[in-house]
Amino acid sequence: MSRARLVAVLACGRLNPGADAWRGSQLVENAKRAHPRVQTHIDTKLRLPDGRYQTAARIMNLSLGGVFIETAEPLGFGAELDLEFALPDSVIRCRGLVVWSTKTAPQKAAGRSGMGVRLMKIDVAEMRKLESYIAARLDAA
Repeated sequence: MSRARLVAVLACGRLNPGADAWRGSQLVENAKRAHPRVQTHIDTKLRLPDGRYQTAARIMNLSLGGVFIETAEPLGFGAELDLEFALPDSVIRCRGLVVWSTKTAPQKAAGRSGMGVRLMKIDVAEMRKLESYIAARLDAA
């Protein structure tokens, strides 16, 4: 399997990722995507592999499986990091894995600088809060 194909599988969790389309302000997913994704603008705090913190980062879209983080200093493929971000009723803390980055694939983010991060270690309670937030955003669309 090629590196590009491996990245695609890791990013979406299956072999046949779907295409995205915009409807209003919400990102609507192709039926093949594992989790619905919504557009957001959530500031996030990142703890990088070297222990430094980066606060100039923003989650631009979000699903139960992962996020796109816009940042001037994206990490490369395979980097692990800790994320902390606030939803209206709670703070989410989890571990993530960079599955693609504009550092190596600038065409993936249409002029933005950032990285696709798969959510890895997240508590069940926090996952339920994330699920409720996404459902509420989709219902409001």
